[in-house]
Amino acid sequence: MTSAARKDPIEINDPDFSASFDALYQKTWGPGAVPEKYKQLTGVSISIVERCETCLGWHIKEAVRLRANKNELIEAIRVGLLTGGSITIPTVRKAYEILEEQKVR
Repeated sequence: MTSAARKDPIEINDPDFSASFDALYQKTWGPGAVPEKYKQLTGVSISIVERCETCLGWHIKEAVRLRANKNELIEAIRVGLLTGGSITIPTVRKAYEILEEQKVR
C-alpha cells in the first residue's frame, strides 16, 4: 500500500470527530470574507511561530497555488519570525528552502 493510499489513523479510529474537524477546517481555510490566499499567508506566519515544518510546507504550497508571489511569502515569513522570536530561525530557514525547491518567484 502506498502512502497516498493510506487512510488517516484519526479518520479510522474516530471517524465522527474526523468528519467534524475536516468540515471546520474547510470552512476556516476555504472561501470566505478573507481571500484564501491571505489565509494561507497567515498559515505560513503561524507555522513559523509554531515551528511546524509540515504545516509550513502545506501553507506555502497552497499560497503558491493561490498565486502568492515570493515577496508576499517573504513578508509572511518575517511576520512569523518577528512574532515567534529567534527560536523560529531554523523554521524560517526551512521556509526559504521550500521556496527555493518550489522555484517561487
